[in-house]
Amino acid sequence: MGDVFYFGCWNESGHYLFGPHGGRVESADRDVEHYGDHRHLDGTLAPRRHKRTGAIVWTSMAPKTDRLEYLSEELPQGQFLRHDLDTGLTAIQWWDRTQGDERGACNSTVLARGKRTSAEMLALLAEHFPTVLANLARANVKLVEVHAVTPDATKGT
Repeated sequence: MGDVFYFGCWNESGHYLFGPHGGRVESADRDVEHYGDHRHLDGTLAPRRHKRTGAIVWTSMAPKTDRLEYLSEELPQGQFLRHDLDTGLTAIQWWDRTQGDERGACNSTVLARGKRTSAEMLALLAEHFPTVLANLARANVKLVEVHAVTPDATKGT
């Protein structure tokens, strides 16, 4: 099993799970795509702005993901949230249309086993997925951490 993964587009349309330097991940490691109550990570951890409150949220922080998605909008590309998942992985996720697919809802995720800081996650991205960083740089998108509200802030959504 691998320790570092990238989930997103890799110079073409479609979100897939990759190991270091773009190798497609086989089924043994595919469990890293899910967390919580078997939620899939595709876009569910990326930062959004709540339309009513202005708070930074992510869709899976609410029990009804689709409701929170309707009540919020994507933050700019490159702004990321870091999450300590219940699977023992740390994830950073951001909206990203620089990896070969310019359609809406495109996102990128870096995952690593263990509890990691944002600085560690960015270092792992640079070491294991330099192509992702090169695509971001070509588009002049910088990765910047943002901080979200606590899950209690979504009560009533």
